[in-house]
Order: sequence, then C-alpha cells, then structure tokens
Amino acid sequence: MSKDNMKDSSAIHAPPTPECQEMEAAIEGIRKMFVDKVQHDHIVNNRQTPARRAAFIKQHGSAYGIFQVNNNLPAQYQVGIFKPGASYKAWLRYSSDTPHTLPDKNTTVGIGIKLFGVAGHKALEEDVNATTLDFILQNTQVFFAADAIEMCEFKAAALNGTLDEWLKTHPETARILAEMGSRTVKSVLTEPLWSCVPFKFGDYDYCKYKLAVQTVADPIRTVDINAPGYLGRDMQERLIQQEARLDFYVQLRNNPHKQSITSARSLWEEEEAVPVKVATLIIPQQNIMARGQADYGESLSYNIWRTLPEMAPVGSIAEARKVVYRSSAQVRRNVNGQTIGEPTEPRPSSAPVPPYNPSLEVPWPSGTVGDVIEDFQSFGEYEIRPGFYYTYGPLTISARDMMHSVWITKAQQDVAGVVDGMVIQYINEEGRPVPGEDGEVEHRVQILRILLEKIPAERIRFGLSMKSNSNDATLKITAYQRDKEDEKKNKLVADPVIVSQGNAVIYLEANKDEKIDLLTLKFTEETESFELDNFVVTYAAEKTTDYPLWQANKLYHYGDRVSWKNKNWQLISSANQGWEPGAPGSSHFWAEI
Repeated sequence: MSKDNMKDSSAIHAPPTPECQEMEAAIEGIRKMFVDKVQHDHIVNNRQTPARRAAFIKQHGSAYGIFQVNNNLPAQYQVGIFKPGASYKAWLRYSSDTPHTLPDKNTTVGIGIKLFGVAGHKALEEDVNATTLDFILQNTQVFFAADAIEMCEFKAAALNGTLDEWLKTHPETARILAEMGSRTVKSVLTEPLWSCVPFKFGDYDYCKYKLAVQTVADPIRTVDINAPGYLGRDMQERLIQQEARLDFYVQLRNNPHKQSITSARSLWEEEEAVPVKVATLIIPQQNIMARGQADYGESLSYNIWRTLPEMAPVGSIAEARKVVYRSSAQVRRNVNGQTIGEPTEPRPSSAPVPPYNPSLEVPWPSGTVGDVIEDFQSFGEYEIRPGFYYTYGPLTISARDMMHSVWITKAQQDVAGVVDGMVIQYINEEGRPVPGEDGEVEHRVQILRILLEKIPAERIRFGLSMKSNSNDATLKITAYQRDKEDEKKNKLVADPVIVSQGNAVIYLEANKDEKIDLLTLKFTEETESFELDNFVVTYAAEKTTDYPLWQANKLYHYGDRVSWKNKNWQLISSANQGWEPGAPGSSHFWAEI
C-alpha cells in the first residue's frame, strides 16, 4: 500500500473516523474510505479523467497471454481450473499501487490475471454465471495488516494524519511497509509475485499462489529506475523482442499451527510449505502500446472472488477486498460510461486485417490513385528511440540521426487543420544548451528522417506545430531523392522550408522529372518541441527507383558486414521496428534507411 496514494487525497477534507471495532463494520469502513473518500476525491475534486481505480492505479501495461496447466499434475493439485493440459486465454494488467502521476521507483507492483472460458458458477454473487476467473498477486509475500479491523484503523489513521503515531504502536505493520517501500523493482516481468491472502483448494485444503519468471528477454538498454515510467517502458521493450514465460505455483498449507488462514500477515515459509509449479503463463511477443490495448486493460475489473467456489479466498482481508473492488469497479465504469459486467470473450490478440492487401507497387499514372493520407489515428502510442525506425503506412519514421526519442502519441494541443489526435512528437527534455567553460555554446544538431520506401512522391503536404525557446531556433525541412549507392549523393529536389515558431501547413513539390523519397527535419536544442500530422502524399507517375522493399511487420538487425546486393539481414523479431544503420556511434552509413 503506497503512503503517497493515501496522502494524495487526504488534504481535501478529513473524513470521520469509521467504526473499526467490529469486523463487518470495519469492512464497510474500508470500502467507504477507499471508494467514497479517496476514489471520489480523485474523480470529482481532482477531475480525474478517465476515472481510475481506488488502488493499484498506475498501469504499466496490459498484455494478452495463455494460461497453460501442466500436463503431468499430481492428483492432489487437480482442483478447480487445474486440470492436466487445460489451457485458457488470458489478459493481464501490471500496475503499481500509486497515483499514475507519481514515479515508479519503490512502489508496490502487482498483476491482475483474467482467464476466459472458465465454466462453472463463481463465488462473486453478481458474477455467478461469468465465464471469467481472476487472480491478483503482488510483490510481497504477506499483507501488512493482519485483518480487516487493523486495515480499517490503518486507513483511518492515514487519512486523518495520524499514521506515524499509529505505526509506532504497530511495529510489525511498520516493518512490512518499510520493506515494501524500499524494494527496487527492475522489471515487472522478472519480479516474483504472491497472492498474500490464502484460498480454499478443494474441500479440505488451503493454498497461496506464486508467480515467478521462467524466461524473458533481456532489456534493450540499462534500466533507469529514476525515470518516471521506467517499468512500463521496460515491459514494452522486453515483450516487443520475444515472448515471456512465467511459472505459476500453488503453495499448499501443511502446518496449520504456523500457517494461518485468518491473518493475512502470516508468512508461510517456502522451505516448509514448498510451492509446486502447476501452470505456465505464456505472454506472447507483442506491442503492448498497440491501439486500444492499454485502454482495454484499464477497462477490465479484477476481483479475487471471481473464482470457483472450491478456490474461494478466505479471511477478513479477502472479504474487504471483495466489497472494495466491486464498489470501485462500479464507480469507475459508471463515470467512464462503460458496461458493468464481465466480458464473455477476450479482446482479440491482434488488430483486424482487411480481406485483401492493397499494394503500392503498381506504377499508376499520377492522379489516378488519389492522395494517400496518414494521420496516425489507427496506431497506438509508441516510442522510436535513437537508432531505430518504425513504419506507418506509406511513411517510415527514422530516428537514425537523433540523440533523443520521438513519439507517436497524442498531440499536446490540437490545432484544427494542422495537428490533432495522434501525431509524430518531439520534446526536448534537456532544455536549452548551456555555455561551456570557454563561454561558447555547442549547438548539437539532430535530424529526423521520414522516408517513402516503396514509391517516391511528387508532392507531400503535412501539418507542423513548433515551439522554441530562442529566436535563433529553426527547423529546416528538406526533400531529397536518395542515391541508393552513396548517401552523400542524395539529390535536393525542392526548395527547403525553414520554420521558427508556430503552426503551419508544409507543402513540398518535387522539381519536374524528380521525385521525393526522403524528408529530413534538421534542428538543434533551441527547439523546444514540434509535432507533425496529417500527411498527404501524392505519388509519382512512375516508380523510378529500385529500393529494397521492407516487410512492415518484421524487425531487422544490421550485421557487421552487410551489403544490399546479397541482402544479408538477420530476422530477429516480428514487430515493425528496426535498428537503423548509421546510428550515432556506428561506423556504417547507408542511404537505404
């Protein structure tokens, strides 16, 4: 439980101290504080849009997966969904128990796992006929409060500003919270997670659940734990490389004297109650920033009581979570205008495809095809890091000569007819360059490249919105026809356009008998930000170049000794991004990308 989360909304008004002495009253008190107070204040007083959960607010990523039960499963573990060889489609939500505006560092992380196609009545009354089943796990083995009464007292103290005094009389809670707040998480995919509270496991047994990494891709870059959203970025970069596999364990209780089912703070030592692997959670390779995927994860509701009766949770903390999660989901979905209830089918794992594949390879006469428009509305948010490129329809956005990332993301401020909705965005996060010891300012140049890889264009039009922090800042836009053998011989085919500030529609037309297949946008750190959108491309009458055609759904890696003649490229992934030759620090410079 994040202290920041509790303090975040307590400054608005202090609630009355709820009755925490009786278990039933304590459970309702917890609900009132989490939902009627904290969640309400976020939504109403803070104008939170869209409305979010009461806890584990900050989502790092939503992913689809497969929950595969072991083929060889001992009879003792064949309970509920755990039938040998059973397989379920799943959607996962990784999150932190902190407001979405705060950094990830030292936050408690958790996962919600929703399985689809699970037959049988469920223990959650309003979803008794649902065909979904939920697990919730987090990166602590025990809950910090033993029961609902203690949790009620803790939350009341947090909201009333007396938490420090309360913790002095509850040292065990203070110790666990300190451990939770000091833990450094490098990746949600590598972090071991536990259910914390116990569950029924058949008629006579009880268990806890555990999730631990089996295989996952290495990070593309060193994890910066001080970056505000590093956990989401790490998850995105690992899953776009290859699938991840996580082992799912059942830890059966075998010592009732030490392993309490009424205290959520009871630690079941794994040396005594050894967790046994019962299933594998497979997370296929995917782009978690694909259109709508994050929104789908936010729309889902997870509740540990949405399970089979023989797998129902036990204890007063579990009872409190049932009513809090139920109430929070109802409030959130009502405010957001979403349907209350469980889905019957999972969201498809990939976007729908057209019944045919349109081609740009036919050299249609100019004007017979019509303009091709790319406004990025059909794509999800995505980061294109220095040295990488990404293909969007007819355009390839290349950060080969960039020192900072560019993003496909929502416009900072819509400008009608220029930029709106999803855009190409660059923001200078380092500020203006400062003079060195000699008093001179080093103006570092960056170049964003936009390529038309399949067919060159006669004309290109697009919207531009630019901000700068200096009167000297300029953005120079240049159109070229590339030389496939020597980049230095790229041909200038239109007068450059220079912009210094404001909003504009840029229009570039190639000289007679010449074509445009490369745009460069050259700028320095005096440029604060710019956004590009609404590209309209008019194709040339004939295809005059013989460039290699790239598969838009493949990731290519550049080898040490590669030539375009033998096309010796190594396929290493299936996402439409790649590392571009000639990136900063590389000794190879090629004209093709």
